[in-house]
Amino acid sequence: MVEYRATEVEHIDLKVGEVCRLESLRQAVVPPYVMIIPFIELPVEIEFVKQEGLEEDGIHGSIFTLRALKPGGGVLRVGFRDLQKGNVVIEKSISFKVRQ
Repeated sequence: MVEYRATEVEHIDLKVGEVCRLESLRQAVVPPYVMIIPFIELPVEIEFVKQEGLEEDGIHGSIFTLRALKPGGGVLRVGFRDLQKGNVVIEKSISFKVRQ
């Protein structure tokens, strides 16, 4: 299984049916980032399988397991939302391609 870190990757290349893990951005639990949660927004070509927390204290973040469903390309977004207001406070766009 291929593993990526959102902080280090600009493009993800997958084959249909391939499963990968994507570590979200990381953010220390310090004001004003105390009440935030990680999010991922995926296009129809990629399926969300599961989300796991990071095994580190004092750091916000998750590991997303994803599966490529069908050929295509575009952009996915990862980042953090304010838990109380729901607005995006940090985000990154990552291009992707799913091939046969």
